[in-house]
Amino acid sequence: MNFYNTLDTKKKLLFIFLTFVVIGFFTQTIFKGLDNSCDLMWQPTKLFWSGINHYEYQYTTRDWFLGCQKGQYGHFLFVFLYPISFLDWEQAKIFWIITNIFFAISIPLMICRSSNLSLILTLLVLGIFLTSHPTRMTFNLGQNSLMMFFFLSLPFIFLEKYKNTKSLLSGISYVKYSTGYVLFLNFLVEKKFKKLFLSSFFTILSWLFYSYYVNESLVDSFIWPFKLIISDNYTRTSDVYSILNLYFLKDVSIQNKIIQILLVLILNIYFLNQIKNIKDNLGKLSVVCVLPLISLPHSNYDYVLLLPMLIYGLKNINYNISKYCIFFVIYFFYFNRLIRHWISNDIFYQSLILIILTILLTFFTKHIKKNNNS
Repeated sequence: MNFYNTLDTKKKLLFIFLTFVVIGFFTQTIFKGLDNSCDLMWQPTKLFWSGINHYEYQYTTRDWFLGCQKGQYGHFLFVFLYPISFLDWEQAKIFWIITNIFFAISIPLMICRSSNLSLILTLLVLGIFLTSHPTRMTFNLGQNSLMMFFFLSLPFIFLEKYKNTKSLLSGISYVKYSTGYVLFLNFLVEKKFKKLFLSSFFTILSWLFYSYYVNESLVDSFIWPFKLIISDNYTRTSDVYSILNLYFLKDVSIQNKIIQILLVLILNIYFLNQIKNIKDNLGKLSVVCVLPLISLPHSNYDYVLLLPMLIYGLKNINYNISKYCIFFVIYFFYFNRLIRHWISNDIFYQSLILIILTILLTFFTKHIKKNNNS
């Protein structure tokens, strides 16, 4: 590395030390994943490739492997995970760890490269991302947040290359309804109907294939994932959907669920409409990634989505908003879970998190819109 040769002895020693720290943390993360990975959709995938509608099976039996493999994702995920249908549980975990290693390294490198970040800052971002709690939690639980994040970000990087291919692959992020929806909405708001169609291709194809493979009607096959999601009634307090559920629309009814979803959609469409003409794709990606975090229920591993905002802050460090972005992303990456355990009133803390993220997103959106106009 050319920059390494330019460092003095003390800086070289610091660089080597930090490299070993990152490797040490990341190695520990991998071993935790090999020991746990309870959220890896192994059982639902096995059921599907055995010809069983896993949505219906898990809805009626509540038989969830390790108590957490609920299989409430889009059809494509279980088609995509075809290789693990041949593997036992221990082998499947190794397969998914290797897959997540690819995503964990590729995501920061490709966003930094697309954003023309310097090599030293790219290495800094990579080290921060690999040692952050959301990334480590994703490995530990065998979550698919990194996979979803990878495909969600594709339309916003290397704009002049492989446009149709990137649009096609970006739709893989739709498997996680609570996050991928924002990309679909973004294409809709921007009236990029070709990208909307291409991104929907795998979703539609996998739905048709799933229906055929388990001998289920197209209508029932389409409805089953949502029935499974609604039956879980998963809520937090750090998002608009959950706040509406906890304080305003407490009755668990279809009508109230529809109202909650409509209000969340209105919020998302408002922000997406603000950025639809923005030329700064790193700034646009940052907004797209934060929106799901304030809109729908999520866990700590979903905070991997804050990475573009960190990269934006480092690239545009002279702006005051950039300093706030860096501060809050570092907080969510390293201190959020720790502080949360110290505070006895979790509802208050999570609601505060929602307010902070919403304010940050509002000022950030205003900032990139102002810069675009100037």
